[in-house]
Amino acid sequence: MVITLTQRDDGGHVRAQVGDTIEIHLPENATTGYRWEPDSLDPHLFELAGATGNYPPGIPGSGGDAQFRIKVLATGGSTLRLKNWRKWEGEGGVIKRFEVKVDAF
Repeated sequence: MVITLTQRDDGGHVRAQVGDTIEIHLPENATTGYRWEPDSLDPHLFELAGATGNYPPGIPGSGGDAQFRIKVLATGGSTLRLKNWRKWEGEGGVIKRFEVKVDAF
């Protein structure tokens, strides 16, 4: 099963089964240098199965969304965390964070 999360789910809680995929869609404008990246994924429970950006064609400088696919590997509980930042600025470049608690069974 695919569990789709968006910005509205920030700070929330989800239940997932082992084998499910959690797909996270977050608004992003990579042309400004700010990109979403995983900040904390428990490697015993989750695997980043893919990350892509979806931007409208032919509109330079426009925003789009970042998409992350995270596979649930084992039972347990953890928090998925992502950050929107300019990597070269370090932690001081973080402008937004996203997190959701996951209980896997």
